[in-house]
Amino acid sequence: MRKTLLGAVLVLALPGCSADGGTPAAPAPASTAPSAQPSASARIGSAPPPAGALDGKRQVFFLPRLDDNELPDSVLAVTAAGRLQVTDDYADRALFVPVPKSRGAKERLIKTGTLRAGREPFCLQVRGSGSGPLTVVTAACDAGEPKQHFTFEPAGQDDEGRTTYAVRNRDAFLQWHPLGAAGLVAEKADDSQMQTTFSLQDQGAAALPKGD
Repeated sequence: MRKTLLGAVLVLALPGCSADGGTPAAPAPASTAPSAQPSASARIGSAPPPAGALDGKRQVFFLPRLDDNELPDSVLAVTAAGRLQVTDDYADRALFVPVPKSRGAKERLIKTGTLRAGREPFCLQVRGSGSGPLTVVTAACDAGEPKQHFTFEPAGQDDEGRTTYAVRNRDAFLQWHPLGAAGLVAEKADDSQMQTTFSLQDQGAAALPKGD
């Protein structure tokens, strides 16, 4: 794992410094006592994602990389306000299942691995807020909603040999701005502006309800 001064600054910018903003997009689940949660290092393995990590068969952590540098103790997770942000909360809020929107489709719905509304998972969806940046929130899953369609584009490999991905919704890529107020956003970016990519960390077989 590469250690950089930037990495040290980013750790300080994690939980408590990201703005959730906006109206909650989904009800927050009951909290779990911190003592019941395993440590980040205990839950993260070093093996590449197995076959099925992008086919709706496995639940994964999204581990962000900034300028191709690993970020210690950083994972995408749903906040209490229903927004996707970079945090250090390696728990149920950070489990996701990428599911093809249809057989053979390149686009995928990103479903919550454990969070539920009743028995149904949420899906990540890009949301606009006037002139503000596009954010990513949870919403009821709708395979026909273009704002829920995400494409995973291979962008290289991380230090353990796992494929890294740029993740986009149409022409807007998921990007993290740790020192700004917006946090994780979806924005247009060319190759020179692409800063954020993701490794997928396998966390076991998906447990989505039948039919999802």
